[in-house]
Amino acid sequence: MQTNSEYIYIDNKKALELACVFMYNSNSLGVDTESSSFYTYYSKVCLIQVSCKDKNYLIDPLSKISLKPLEEIFFNPKILKVFHSATDDIKALKRDFGFSFQNIADTMYSSKLLGFEHNSLNYIVEKYFQVKLSKTEQKSNWAKRPLDKQQLKYAALDTVYLCRIWEKMKQELEENELLEEALSEFEKMTQEIYHGRETKNENHWYKFQNILQYTPEQRRKIHDLLKYREEKARKINKAPFRIFNTQIIHNLVTCEILNEETISKYIHNKKDIQEVLHILQNPSGPPLEKSDIPKYDYGISPNVKAKLVLLRKWRSKIIQKRKIHHTMIISNRQMLQLIQNPPKDLEELEKTNIMSKWKVQNYGPSLLKALNNEPYENLIAHLKPIRVQQKNDTQSKETLFHSNL
Repeated sequence: MQTNSEYIYIDNKKALELACVFMYNSNSLGVDTESSSFYTYYSKVCLIQVSCKDKNYLIDPLSKISLKPLEEIFFNPKILKVFHSATDDIKALKRDFGFSFQNIADTMYSSKLLGFEHNSLNYIVEKYFQVKLSKTEQKSNWAKRPLDKQQLKYAALDTVYLCRIWEKMKQELEENELLEEALSEFEKMTQEIYHGRETKNENHWYKFQNILQYTPEQRRKIHDLLKYREEKARKINKAPFRIFNTQIIHNLVTCEILNEETISKYIHNKKDIQEVLHILQNPSGPPLEKSDIPKYDYGISPNVKAKLVLLRKWRSKIIQKRKIHHTMIISNRQMLQLIQNPPKDLEELEKTNIMSKWKVQNYGPSLLKALNNEPYENLIAHLKPIRVQQKNDTQSKETLFHSNL
């Protein structure tokens, strides 16, 4: 167990058990994770950070210690777990370790409800405490061992402020009559299910940046290079952009002279150079015309399209009424799910697990009416707009918390 004034690094059973005793006797914990997603195709949790009272624990799951002692901590309804972007962390922790959660708070979602100008942890820490957190390790390789001191310090600071941020946010949410909505959303976050990375071999070539500016022949090359990159990334478990990025794809498909020498400017492995040259010289199909680009709602029946228009209009009215981002209501995919399996009442809507209980109660009645093309304006009249905060709102004047770090 490595200990200093900033963090306690945990890579053995005894140290974890001691830490969990301390956590168990705490009312609240700040929790975060660091993963390998910037480097690997299949992401894995490489570090779990937990802050409570004056302790900052950095737990190393790659040290192959059993993390079973954390199960009771995360599922204990008496201990509040504060995250920033809880959904991402909870899904990752469920995926890798099978943890379950009760009693959480999410400072990112809270910042959206409170109408903050920005929602990053760096912005929120600076807003409340006038402290600028370092961003230097955001894209660090967390899978490497040993982690350097700068990485460990960065990781520890990700959770140091979370509990105190939540104390301030909770008060503001209560003052703005938003606390019930927030708590309901947090409860739903604990039920998030990780479905795994899709490997359906779908090629979204048409989403490539500025795809319409390329010739049909170049679009086919983009299609083939993206397919090759995806398959190779999956095979060697490497982030696709680390095989080659979009700028290299652009350079390759617009290159006038194609040979191993020109390709070697962008790709350095001999075998990869030969494979890419073969792909560029042997297109997998005819040129891709603009008409080959899939349209949104492609393959949806006219009846479903009509229903989708109704629900989008409903969502727009909620957005206008509450002044919130569309991601805080329901997505287009969720709309389609509701259209294909329409709930008959609020009870059935709640069982879909698309909405939190608060949303079912407050958005549900109008949503059901919208699905049936019935008037619903009176059912959203009670909704209040969130208050968009300015830069200097709720600035804290207290002493810097990590002045001794």
